[in-house]
Formats: sequence, C-alpha cells, structure tokens
Amino acid sequence: MRSKLFTTMFALFLLVCFSASFGQGTKSEADANAPFVINPTPDQNNPPAYVPLEEIFGSNQNMYGPGGMRGRGNIFYCTTARKLVEQRFYLNPTAAANMWFVVYEGAAQQGTYNLVHSVNILGQGPGEGWYSSGAIDFDFVPGNYYAIYLQWDVNANYWNENPASPYPIPCSFGELQSGIGWNWAPPYGDPPPATQDVQETFVDPVAYYQTIVTDDIVPVELMSFTFQVNKNAVTLNWQTATEMNNHGFEIQRKTNGEFLTIGFANGYGTTTESHSYTFVDENLSPGQYTYRLKQVDFDGTATYYNELLTEVEPPVEFTLAQNYPNPFNPSTKISFGLATDSKVTLTVYNLLGETVATLVNSNMAAGNHDVIFDAANLNSSVYFYRIEANGVDGSRFTSVRKMILTK
Repeated sequence: MRSKLFTTMFALFLLVCFSASFGQGTKSEADANAPFVINPTPDQNNPPAYVPLEEIFGSNQNMYGPGGMRGRGNIFYCTTARKLVEQRFYLNPTAAANMWFVVYEGAAQQGTYNLVHSVNILGQGPGEGWYSSGAIDFDFVPGNYYAIYLQWDVNANYWNENPASPYPIPCSFGELQSGIGWNWAPPYGDPPPATQDVQETFVDPVAYYQTIVTDDIVPVELMSFTFQVNKNAVTLNWQTATEMNNHGFEIQRKTNGEFLTIGFANGYGTTTESHSYTFVDENLSPGQYTYRLKQVDFDGTATYYNELLTEVEPPVEFTLAQNYPNPFNPSTKISFGLATDSKVTLTVYNLLGETVATLVNSNMAAGNHDVIFDAANLNSSVYFYRIEANGVDGSRFTSVRKMILTK
C-alpha cells in the first residue's frame, strides 16, 4: 500500500515539474516538496491527444488560515484569445468541502463583473494539494478582465506569493494583475452571485497559488464540408457552428501537386449562429480534384481544414443539351458532352439555313463543355444550333436543336 502511494505521489510530482510555468513568479524551495492531490484524478490509461498549456501563478511562500467560507484566486487581463480548459487551486481543507470554481468577466478593472462560468464539486478533501475544476470549455475574449477563483465552505489553509515578481505577471493570454482576497474579497455565495462588484486596488504584487490551463481556440468550428459533382462542375458546401474573428475562406484546389486559391467566401466575423457556404468550380475536365478550405482571420492567421477528393467523370456518350434559358435575350448557354477527344464544330443558323455564328471550331478534350451564345446583334427569331464532333477513335456525332430569341 505504501509502495503504491509513493509511486502515485512521485508520478504527480513529475507531472507538476514538467508543467508549463510561463509567467510564474519566484518560488521557494518548499514548492518542490509539496504534496499534490489533483481531483478528479486524470485517466492515466487514456491520456489526451494534446497537452494544453499549464501556467502556475503564485507559490506556497506564504500560508494563511485555516479559514472557512472564502474565495481566493486572481484577476487577469486578456490580450490574446485562449480557451480555458481547467483551473486548479492549492488548498488544505480540514474536512470535505463544497467547492465552487468560478469565472467572472468584466469590461474594466473595477466595477461590475458578470458570472460567466461556474463548476460545483461536492465532498472535496480533506488534504493538502491541488484541487481541480475538471474540464472547462470557456473562451477568453481579448480586452476583458477575468476574476478566476475558488470558493470553499470549510476551514482550510491557502497560499500566495507576496511580493510576486515580475508584476503584473505575463501569461499566454494576457497578464495576472491582482490577487483576489488581498485588498478585495468576493462575498461568499452558494451558488455564487450573478455579479460581483470588484473593488480591487490593483497595487499590491500578490498572486495566489493557482494553476490556469488553457488551449488554442479554433477560430471556426466547422460542422460539415461536402461536395457534389454535376457533369463538369463540383459544388462545395460547408457549414459552420460558430465563428470567431473570421474574415473568410479561401477555396483551394490542388493543381500539379500544389494547392492554388480559386475563390474566396466572406465570413461572418464573430458569431455563435450557424452559417452555410457554397462554392461552384465549373468547366472542369474529367479527372480527380482535391479541394480544401483555408480559413483566414482578420489578422491574417490561417487555419486549414480537411481535404476532399472528388472525381469528374467523362460522359459515356456524345450529347447536345437544350440551350438555357430558352427563349432567351440576349444570351444563352449551350452545353454538350464529348465521349472522347474530338474535332468539334458548333454552328448557329437562321431559318433560311444561313450561318449567323460559329461558336466552336477546334479540337476539344472529352468531357462536358459549356458555350455562351450572345445574340445581341441578331433580330428576334427562331434559330438552330448544330454540333458536329469527329472523335479521335473514329466516332462521329451530329445533332441539331432549336432556340428562340425574343427581344
């Protein structure tokens, strides 16, 4: 039993030693020997696929208490968008405690802060060590202040570092600007109140012993990215669940092994509403095409999304489609399909059988093709268009259709 306990404590000690401590103040030697009780215990058999950034603030330089029904933590100013995924607080409750891990958000250093996230965990302790909120999913917004702290309802010791240096303490998402509980302490509430009137003076270099765990924010949450092939056109459809600072999407297609931008779709900036997007890549030759989305923030930061492999298949037979629109004024689209590479002639005639336009007279690859006929210089009447295709394999195809120009 003692061997198993020692192994567990040593593993937790190594975890803390290798955790990121960016922005951490000077620590006393006692830190390295402090026991760590992390609740809930991480699942060692299923470690996360990524390692979020852990930043430790304050130290066990100064001990206070035991005191009950308190709230302690730190106030941060956010300059960089990050996702809060966990908070921990170093505590020594003398009995099982009702703990609230809370986050309040404010627009200014002093004044009203609104409760934006809270986690209630019952029956924590007793024992000295790190107590955890468990998983959190909250996005820090640059320009706002955040009061992040733990409140408990039993007698407990807690720690801080005073003076902390440097101060304010820089961190990945901004800086720690004040300790909560030194000049101003939040009123205890179960549950925590909806707002707090923060009157911290922001002058004393105090940092309470706290760990903040953050991760990168995905600027756009993509719900789906699909395609549909219609003859020689590929339609791309994608849908977002949320967007943050989204300037838009570059649509990229791989050509000769390299992705090139073929279009751009404007984004919706920052929104929690779902939005749908569509892009059509037309006049494609038969073959395989790979597409991807490059999401671009307003500051130029880019995120790439999964690639889609599509295939445009050649027609199995020669075809000449009815023009669209019909009747038309003054232009219309004529579509035809080639089963093989061919010498193609596409001609327009009037009712007298006279040639009024030659739209195509060239060698063309197998596949689906569109041609625009502009009749701006012609009078209203019935016209005929005729295709003649001589395939490289010896095949031959001719077809005639009627169209009506109405001005």
